[in-house]
Amino acid sequence: MDGMVIWILSTPLNAWMLSTPWAWPIAEILHFMGLSLLLGSMLIIDIRLAGHWRAMSLNTVHRLLPWTILGFAINLITGTLFFFGDPERYVANIGFKIKMLLVVIAGLNAIWFKLRIDPDMASWGPDQDSSSQVKVVAYISLVCWFGVLLFGRLIPYIGTG
Repeated sequence: MDGMVIWILSTPLNAWMLSTPWAWPIAEILHFMGLSLLLGSMLIIDIRLAGHWRAMSLNTVHRLLPWTILGFAINLITGTLFFFGDPERYVANIGFKIKMLLVVIAGLNAIWFKLRIDPDMASWGPDQDSSSQVKVVAYISLVCWFGVLLFGRLIPYIGTG
């Protein structure tokens, strides 16, 4: 890790993040907006897939996925800027490590959804209840993304633990 941190500290991106007064605040604003898109759409999708709000059709909920992807992309870009701006803090921070672990679990869960569940959704009725497998995927997603939110907010406060 030390080699990676040393390399990041020598990059133009690190220098830009540290020398541009507006870079960090704008990245924070965009990160919050991306998180709002990501979590807002995932909340609706996951609650419906967990079997609640069955009056909302699955097709309607499914159309929120591009907003989820947009929010994730914004957060990936801004999160990378944060990491490059202060790699020493993030590498040592237990909150950041847990957050990244939860992002990986959420990503694997999303891949499972895409490969195993999404292909069958076209045959579901609009107000159909979800199977147990779909509910598990939905609740894993909810727990992971709210954990990402929680541990992301705790990064400045829990330090290297």
